[in-house]
Amino acid sequence: MRAGNFVIGVEDIDYAPIMSTGPDGEFRGYARELLDLFGQRHGHRFDYRPLPAKRLTAEHAAGRLDGVFPDNPNWEGEAKRGLALTYSQPAVPFQDVVLVPRARRDQPVHELGVVRGFTPKRFMPLIQSGDLHVTEAGDPSRLIRMALAGRVDGVHVALPVARYQLKQLRLPDALVPSTTLPSAPYEHHYRLSSARHAELVVQFDRFLREEQAALATLQRRWGLGAGS
Repeated sequence: MRAGNFVIGVEDIDYAPIMSTGPDGEFRGYARELLDLFGQRHGHRFDYRPLPAKRLTAEHAAGRLDGVFPDNPNWEGEAKRGLALTYSQPAVPFQDVVLVPRARRDQPVHELGVVRGFTPKRFMPLIQSGDLHVTEAGDPSRLIRMALAGRVDGVHVALPVARYQLKQLRLPDALVPSTTLPSAPYEHHYRLSSARHAELVVQFDRFLREEQAALATLQRRWGLGAGS
């Protein structure tokens, strides 16, 4: 595939260190450096366009984006109906956890905080039965503060994001994994998708396979990888 310029829609959210958009509108974090490295290896130039999650799919469907990151086949199913998307292999390694104050580690979680727009699908049976109620917050920083203040029993968040936020608060050990709502398996949620450039996604997959040493270094620097 020839080098080219591409507009990549990215989620406008503070989910550091995985990704964040600053007040200046600049896309930052591990995801930015991952995509930049991919672009450098193949001579591509990416114009990152931060958008709310639901706008990403709409703009992609309208042909105003060349790709979206992060994306996942399980997200926005109805909005994507009829849209032929090519997805990359999983690209960002982390683990989703439910964190609670240390004193509540072994106690039931009835009120769970989540970032607005995120759906904890593995807990849907508990939510549908009424045993678990979900409270939303606009960003992980607010979510963590809600747990620390006792406004929710626990929070559902990516482990590296929680560690980053707790470090900013100088309370690195204030929240611990719940034993009653266990952590998800170590996995990758985030993929690159494209409706217009399947060849770009294929090239990205090859990059993920061939650059594992460079990516491991990048993950360590951003606090991702195994156990994160």
